[in-house]
Amino acid sequence: MKLRNFVMFGSMAAVCAAFTSCSKGEDLFDSGAYVAKQKSEYATNFEKKYGPIDPNQNWDLATMGHFYTLPSTGSAARTRSTAVSVNIEEENDQLNFGQDVIEWMHTNMKAGKNNTAMGSPFYMVTQDGDFTIVPFYQGVASYFWELWVNIGGVERKLWSKYDKLQYKSPSGEWKAPTAKEGVPANAVAINAPQIKVDATKDLQMFFYLKIWHKEETHTTKAADAILSSLDQKMLALQGVNKPSCITGDYDVTIIGCEDGTDSDYEDLVFLMYGTVPPLYHVEVVEDRVTKRYMMEDLGTTDDFDFNDVVVDVSDVHQKKIKYEYDSNHRLVFKNEEETLHYQDAVVRAAGGTINFSIQIGKNTTWSKSDALAVKDMKNTGWGGSHIYYDGEDSELAKFHH
Repeated sequence: MKLRNFVMFGSMAAVCAAFTSCSKGEDLFDSGAYVAKQKSEYATNFEKKYGPIDPNQNWDLATMGHFYTLPSTGSAARTRSTAVSVNIEEENDQLNFGQDVIEWMHTNMKAGKNNTAMGSPFYMVTQDGDFTIVPFYQGVASYFWELWVNIGGVERKLWSKYDKLQYKSPSGEWKAPTAKEGVPANAVAINAPQIKVDATKDLQMFFYLKIWHKEETHTTKAADAILSSLDQKMLALQGVNKPSCITGDYDVTIIGCEDGTDSDYEDLVFLMYGTVPPLYHVEVVEDRVTKRYMMEDLGTTDDFDFNDVVVDVSDVHQKKIKYEYDSNHRLVFKNEEETLHYQDAVVRAAGGTINFSIQIGKNTTWSKSDALAVKDMKNTGWGGSHIYYDGEDSELAKFHH
């Protein structure tokens, strides 16, 4: 990520952090010698605990993956999330799908076939009423993933691959789909979990998959990729009949998801019924790449928690999405065109007890003492404080550049 006009202490090129203290009788106090001594003791204690530092060690643990958001649901919107209500609840009853659904999937959404023309990228806007999400089909998909939703800037996990999804074999045995085969063509029924969603009205909403290329790593490392309904990796399928298991006068929308590059969109298929938010064509998206910087203030020389200052820096490209009609008169994605480039920074945690200042660009400086008590440890989980992942409490300060 090339960060424009950002400077950071040391080798991290995004933010400049300076830790400050005051002392009476400054003529008797050699601050330079004190700082040098602190750094020396810190380096010695660090090596005692963790061993010598490899001079070729790459300290950059960020995946730097792209994440698409809507302008109103990215980090700029999250300060509003205290006024947003999002309730997610798994229902006790599962939904049973018949063989007609399985046949349709294997006929119209074949694995390995380019099914892009079956739908278009989308976002939704919540209505006054709840709706239910049902992940009912898993295709040939070797990666592990989780299905997430972003509603008005609030992000919630909905479902994990394999979880309570089963198909019935011709012999009558219930089995979990496999990565190699998914739900096979000779399956006679599917049992699928149901997740009810109730959210504040008139909020923009989109879905995304967090993807791990190796299943065993999904509990130990960040996702290898994030693919969403905004970047042509989830399509609102067209020309699909409502499954017979959905009774009552419900609206139904069916979404096909792609977890890789073959564009078959059958890796995960889920439906929504109830007061389903209407679909909108994506017109403007933000392609966001975020890097996290974690810093020590050297308040003590044997403290290595790196939560004294935590700052997320994002490089954002705003893009306009263009569509065209195909030979079947369906509106499909054509291309995207960049219209704006900017950067922002968000202070996520202030876990130290020494005042500090952060400079963003040339003219913007923020000190902890500007908004917080210097001795308070914020958003770290220490001292009875809470760790907030969204909402204004997760954003101690924010800068736009």
